[in-house]
Amino acid sequence: MVRKLAFAALIALVAAVLPAAAAERSVTLAVDNTTCALCKITVARAIEAVPGVAAVVVDTDAHTATVTYDDTRASVEQLAAAATDAGYPARAVE
Repeated sequence: MVRKLAFAALIALVAAVLPAAAAERSVTLAVDNTTCALCKITVARAIEAVPGVAAVVVDTDAHTATVTYDDTRASVEQLAAAATDAGYPARAVE
């Protein structure tokens, strides 16, 4: 009985850890109107406010934002909407 409980606990632990590790994704967004250092900060802060975002790198020269996020907590649409709502229209780069 103790072995079965220990095995069940181990399986539950593994099941809890594996989906979390597999959920991290990265996407590059094309972000319009990014021309200066303030634009970079504004876009980064807006996207970072989305729950599940782990990292944001904004490149004002390329007009992109590369976002690492947990896809169980955030979607590409939410990330793009955050930048768009801050005044910088964004969309996923295919």
